[in-house]
Amino acid sequence: MDDANDPHLAMRATVDLLDEVLDVAGLENDARAKSALAMAFCDRLGDRLDADQRAAVDAARCYWSQQDRTGRHRWHAVHASRLDQQRHVLSPVDRLVWCSLVDNSGLTGYMGEYLVLEALDAGLGLDDVEAVLCGSVPGFAAARMHRPR
Repeated sequence: MDDANDPHLAMRATVDLLDEVLDVAGLENDARAKSALAMAFCDRLGDRLDADQRAAVDAARCYWSQQDRTGRHRWHAVHASRLDQQRHVLSPVDRLVWCSLVDNSGLTGYMGEYLVLEALDAGLGLDDVEAVLCGSVPGFAAARMHRPR
């Protein structure tokens, strides 16, 4: 069986390629890039987000675009409270929403892999994940076009 027909190997190849791209992208201190990727995964999930999750992502988007900080602070507090109440057990969608709200880490290879795995666990297929990566991670689309199949 070749890599393209084995879902685990295909996912691993995508994560490895993302890691290679992020190793040279210079985004390790860019919390906005990490949050933008999390927001893009949330956007791709669409109707799988409930009203609160959508409102939190919208507040994060306003925060990162410098339009409004108060909404992000409110939703950050709501999700932090959920973390405390649920003893750090959140759904993959909630974890993606949380990553859109927090500004404590950049987009490293480790964080990129984490977000990809959360997106897959939340129900996105690998094609959707790769489409988001192509639109959100500088250099990923070009690297993907040049990777051996």
